[in-house]
Amino acid sequence: MTTSETDAEDRQAVDEHVDRTESEPQEHDEQQHDGPDDGSPAYRPWQRLAISALIVAVLVSLLATNAPDSTIKNALVGLARPFILVTGLDQRWGVFAPNPRLETSNVLARVERADGTVGTYPLDSGAGLSEYWNYRWRKYGEQLWTNDNAVRERAAFSQWVIAQDRAAGHEPTRLTLIRVTRPNLAPGPGPDEGPWSEVPFSTTTVNAR
Repeated sequence: MTTSETDAEDRQAVDEHVDRTESEPQEHDEQQHDGPDDGSPAYRPWQRLAISALIVAVLVSLLATNAPDSTIKNALVGLARPFILVTGLDQRWGVFAPNPRLETSNVLARVERADGTVGTYPLDSGAGLSEYWNYRWRKYGEQLWTNDNAVRERAAFSQWVIAQDRAAGHEPTRLTLIRVTRPNLAPGPGPDEGPWSEVPFSTTTVNAR
């Protein structure tokens, strides 16, 4: 065999080896791209169903909380209320135009006891930096007296206060939820606000143990 023939065979062997090496990554890439061509993740049917149900629940909740007052809205809010409370989708813009609130209000629970004493449990409130961590309690109290559908929330809060009073060694007999409010007066000469007043809005009779 001549030298030229040997060199030709060596070059052919090298070319075949290069061809095989270049083809292997292509096959590997083809195996890795068996999913959707658009690069989106592949979801199972139950996953797609769960995502669709979540989207529908969010849309219904937003519609229920932002729709004008009506019988349909009240029905939707009652149906979606647990989901709304868990996700925080309850949005109210009454503090802004066209009808901002004209009063400052808070909620307290007044407990009458078997020994004739009376205890009070106000929701946390304050001014300054403390508002950043206790303002949510004011909003919670606002929902108790403004929302006609908050029957379960009022009952739950009342039972919690009763349990706290019993834990302190008392025997509660009656609990009243009270809205403590004062008017915010118009700017100008004179005071900025009016006197405080109390408006009861829920009463619970406590059964003796």
